[in-house]
Amino acid sequence: MSNRNLTKASLLVSTLCLGLMGNVLAAQSVDKQLSVSSDTQLQIKVQRGDVTIQTWDKSEVSVTGTLDELSEGFVFEQQGNSLNIEDKMPRHYNGNNDKGSQLTIKVPKTVKLSADTISANLQVAETQGELDLNTVSGNINANNLSGKPELHTVSGDITTKALDGKIKLETVSGTIQDTDSKGEMNYRLVSGDLKSHTQAEKVTIEQVSGEVNANFSVTKEIELRTVSGDSQVSLAKNFNKANLESVSGDITVIFNDVPDASFNLDGGPGGKINNGLTQDVPQKQKYVPSTELSFQTGSGAANVKMNTISGHLILKKQ
Repeated sequence: MSNRNLTKASLLVSTLCLGLMGNVLAAQSVDKQLSVSSDTQLQIKVQRGDVTIQTWDKSEVSVTGTLDELSEGFVFEQQGNSLNIEDKMPRHYNGNNDKGSQLTIKVPKTVKLSADTISANLQVAETQGELDLNTVSGNINANNLSGKPELHTVSGDITTKALDGKIKLETVSGTIQDTDSKGEMNYRLVSGDLKSHTQAEKVTIEQVSGEVNANFSVTKEIELRTVSGDSQVSLAKNFNKANLESVSGDITVIFNDVPDASFNLDGGPGGKINNGLTQDVPQKQKYVPSTELSFQTGSGAANVKMNTISGHLILKKQ
């Protein structure tokens, strides 16, 4: 064989070996279990990929799946009452693998759990203990959580269903979509949109530069504060209090039936009021460029307070 052909053959073998090594690295699997006590604090760190958190009736934590192709090792260790789970990555890397870590973690239902990711997506269901999920650009999908779950993402989306408890959902430039949650809901968004069809009794919304579309069919107390965004809120006939404020944004409130409520609307500087609920007409202020409207429907038991600066306050009956 000539030197030229020998060189070609060597290159071919080297390429095949490298390919096989890459496949082995990409397919590195993990299958670990560890018994835990009721006061164990579980901490999860995964930079990219997908993490699914499931619950079971065992007093154990189980981790199965595959690690990132650039993983420098898997951490699964208990220190005191803390259990750390981490797919360790290089400090700097330029990997183009979109798959990343693919892990399924099974935990006791009442475990105290926190998770931090960069671009990894988080999916969790059925937990009942303290839960704190944080991601930078990953999405969070959560179903049937109870207790005090807190979900935070910077540029990812949060999708939740049937949560129950004292709940906090927060995103900077993503979307929050919440359905059928109960208890007390706290939504915080910056440059993101909220879509909520909640069963919560108390709701607080803080939003900057986004839109709100919410249906509060059984909600008793509503607090809404928005800046540079429009909001549309549907309320049932029976509620206790609605306090709605905006700066440079419109607020539209839609009632299925005329409620028993006292209304106090302040158009503020540059604002407008449109009353499609009764025949009461907004009154212009004498010395400032604003309008106000106060009236009562039925017994006036509930209280509606709406304020805006450079926005439009709209009342409607569906």
